[in-house]
Amino acid sequence: MKRRDYIKFVEGIYRATRGLIQLTPEEKFTYKPQDGLLTIAQVIKHLSSTLGASLVMAVKEEWPPMSDEEMLPPAEKFPSAVSVATALEEIDTDWRLLLEEMEKITDGEFNQNEITVPWMPMPMTLQDFMLQSAEHMSNHRMQLFIWLKLSGEPLHTGHLYGLA
Repeated sequence: MKRRDYIKFVEGIYRATRGLIQLTPEEKFTYKPQDGLLTIAQVIKHLSSTLGASLVMAVKEEWPPMSDEEMLPPAEKFPSAVSVATALEEIDTDWRLLLEEMEKITDGEFNQNEITVPWMPMPMTLQDFMLQSAEHMSNHRMQLFIWLKLSGEPLHTGHLYGLA
């Protein structure tokens, strides 16, 4: 896969995620379906640095130091978005970072360079890691969509895929 093909693929996920964040009423930021789960504000904050930040860590192979317990911390330890405007700035900054960092590597490096990700059982290519980062963003986008629907927001499938 060429880097430009990855960007084309992941841009739809980014835009749909951004659209859901933009539709989020700030008065719903503290909503969560049950105790022990992330709030809407925490899901949004988690989405705001999924792609560019991941590529930087992968290329440099500099991972945040964390214990096994910190790999999946309890919900109350996750940071929260402070506002929709700030979250949009953060996700846009992360998107620009992805584009800038992709320019610094070649298609060959993207497809063939193997990295060791601390939470994965075996080495993987940059491409595989970034495809997993896109999946990660997509999964949490679905989480945000479901939380918003459960909170009473009148969303439909078009909102999930950035078509509304």
